[in-house]
Amino acid sequence: MFANLFKPKWRHSNPEVRASAVNKLRPDHPEQAGILCQLALNDSSRQVRTQAVCRLSDTASLLLVLQQSDDAEVRNQAGIRVSECLNGNEDPNQLCQLLELISDESARTQIIINANNARLETRSLDSIHDESILLQIAQHARLASIRKEAVQRIQDAELLEQLQRATRGRDKTVHRISRDKLNSLREAHRLETETQQRRQQLLTQLQQLSTTEDTQFLQARAQALYQEWQQLPASEITDEQHFTRLKHDIDQRLALQASAEAEQARQQEEQQAREQQARTLLAELEACLEQPLDSLADRHVELKNQWQPLAAQLPIEQRQHWQRLTQRAETLSTALTRLHDNDERIQALLQPEASPTSHLRKVRQLLDTLAWPAREPQPERLQQLHAQLTILKQQQSALSQEARQQEEDVRHALNQLEQVLDAGNLSTANQLHQSLGKRLDKLNRMLPEPLDNHFRQLSARLAELHDWQGFAASGKKESLCERMEALIGVERPPQELADQVRALQQEWKQVDATDSVHSQRLWKRFQEAGEQAYAPCQAWFQAQRQQREFNLTQRRQICDQLSHYLQQMDWSQADWSAVDAISRAAREEWRRYTPVDRAPGKPLQQTFNTLLRQLDQQIKDYRQTCATAKEALIARAGELAEAEDIILAADEAKQLQKRWKAIGATFRSRERALWQAFREECDRIFDRLKEERKSLARQERQQAEEQARQPLPSTAVKALQRLSLLAEQAEEELATGDNSDTLSTLLTEAITGPSPGEDWRERIGQRLEAIRLISSGARSIEQQLLLSERQARELCIRLEILLGVPSPESDEALRMEYQMERLNQALAQQDSEPTPAALQALELEWLTLPFAWQFGELQERFIHQLQQH
Repeated sequence: MFANLFKPKWRHSNPEVRASAVNKLRPDHPEQAGILCQLALNDSSRQVRTQAVCRLSDTASLLLVLQQSDDAEVRNQAGIRVSECLNGNEDPNQLCQLLELISDESARTQIIINANNARLETRSLDSIHDESILLQIAQHARLASIRKEAVQRIQDAELLEQLQRATRGRDKTVHRISRDKLNSLREAHRLETETQQRRQQLLTQLQQLSTTEDTQFLQARAQALYQEWQQLPASEITDEQHFTRLKHDIDQRLALQASAEAEQARQQEEQQAREQQARTLLAELEACLEQPLDSLADRHVELKNQWQPLAAQLPIEQRQHWQRLTQRAETLSTALTRLHDNDERIQALLQPEASPTSHLRKVRQLLDTLAWPAREPQPERLQQLHAQLTILKQQQSALSQEARQQEEDVRHALNQLEQVLDAGNLSTANQLHQSLGKRLDKLNRMLPEPLDNHFRQLSARLAELHDWQGFAASGKKESLCERMEALIGVERPPQELADQVRALQQEWKQVDATDSVHSQRLWKRFQEAGEQAYAPCQAWFQAQRQQREFNLTQRRQICDQLSHYLQQMDWSQADWSAVDAISRAAREEWRRYTPVDRAPGKPLQQTFNTLLRQLDQQIKDYRQTCATAKEALIARAGELAEAEDIILAADEAKQLQKRWKAIGATFRSRERALWQAFREECDRIFDRLKEERKSLARQERQQAEEQARQPLPSTAVKALQRLSLLAEQAEEELATGDNSDTLSTLLTEAITGPSPGEDWRERIGQRLEAIRLISSGARSIEQQLLLSERQARELCIRLEILLGVPSPESDEALRMEYQMERLNQALAQQDSEPTPAALQALELEWLTLPFAWQFGELQERFIHQLQQH
């Protein structure tokens, strides 16, 4: 204890005493400054060491502490003290040299941050390579030049983004530099990404070129890709190797393609030469066909021998052309051969003969034999033969017109005789045969051989018909008797049975007309069988007569009823749908009672038609009246469509539609057209009404939007603030107890107090409704807090979107959800610019949130953004 009395206070065993003594040491005294340095390095108490560092004022001692002290806090404090000591007018190079001697990053950082020497050079940052330390310096250094240099040296995008957020609103220069540098890094990264993507696309395209089957313009496409690759910055060695390998493959393909194209060109030249030779041969053959034909066969053989080696490799068009010319040449050669073989016959026929007819027939036969091609030019001998044919035809046509007419008459009579014989009409056949005999006597039996033969054949048939006529008629009558007897007792419909009986009777008459015997036995047998077969039909025909009489009676009643209806009807009070129904019913009943006897039925039909015309005329007049009324409605609707007051016009149009329904139907052919015209005019009216309403709604919406752009009057704002304050008091009372004494005052104020406006009254009313539900127990405070918290977050996000500032990362998803919802609802231009009215609307909307005072952090965030702008 006595030792402590004689020791200096700074060596006292009590750290607090030593610390107090340190404050009394003078740093400007060399000896005491050394004591302070020793205490800063060696004292056992951190408090004493720190206090000693704070008292030191010479940089040498402080640097010694920075180099030798093991205590990080002491070194940090020494660094701060060094910067404070050097913030005077000392040479800044000294500070840079000191910084180079300091190995402790934290101490060096603190010195730079706290340095306030405006002449401090930026090279003081050369020894700092940790970008996180540069981030601290850019944020907290006192010197703007040091902050600017620090941010310039940061290359990490995340650190730059962090610095940009931290300096927003605090350091515009650093914020701008960090933003520009971050944008540059992002742009460089984007360019590098695009370059790499393009490099991969080029490799993919080169890979496709190395394997594609489409080799058209392959070399040009490959060269374009090569040039684009060379223009890109240097890439990784793997990509360069891949490019080199693909380039080698493509070059090999190009070499093979060039070789193949050369071979193809050679083959094309050979083919062109063959085709040219073929065209020459075709031209020569065509020329041969146009020249004298004597040497055609030999020349054709020569050309054919030259063609055969080429034919297999020629186009199908040339081969077909050759084939057509060859066929033509062969046809001409064959025809020419036939012409030479018949030279003697031609010469003979060119001489005149006694019989023109025989001569003409021979010339025609020879021309048919020669069969010269129709499209080929004829030799001179053939032309002479055709001229001879023309002369013979003229001689043939010069024969007597009377002889030809007589032959024609005989031929016509022979045809008639043949038809009569075919029909078995013996008497007519005898008359025609006698007439023909007289004509032949006049002609002295001089007929053409075919007509004479035809007459002899028909004469023989006539003689044969005389022999068989009697025998055939008897057989036919026996057959008719048997067929009539077969109808006795047959169960068939009466009408069909009667028709068959009449048909057999008609056949009997036709057969009996050609029979010269007229057997009474067969006739009696046929007649008795007919009476027995027809007996069942008599009762049926009697029933048919009774039915016709009944139908006639019913038709008379229909006419009487229709006539009475027309006479007693008051057409001014008529039910026209019933009238129309009666018209249809009368026609249906009339058709139902058919058939009737023709004689009495015809005048009755005329009476019915007259009555129907009278009834239809009344219906027609009514429908014409309806059509006229509807046309008037259409005209009125057209006038309304042009009216100035479209609202009144639309009301009257509705009345016109009701009147249209009340008017009866008009003619079916006109009803659709009238309705279409009326509907078009009504559509014009209601379309104008719709446009008018849209225009009014648009004006009202524009007025509302214009009004929404104006800030809320101060009286309304004060009224809303008053209600919000009362609501907050009521919510605090509910949060601390089960009921609220302020709720009744709040409701009274909301009803009778100053109004904040209809819109804001409704919104604050939602907050009051929430308080009422909580007070009544229908909703818990916890449920309301969940709802209000989301609404408060959305309000903050809306304000941040309006101001164009980012939201916290925790609300990024909610912000994206709100923006997508706003896009889906097509809320275009809403909150598009931070006008005073828009900012005020959000601020007032915050007052309408239930329990908004519970969300202090969100409220601070909301108010902070409002104050920043």
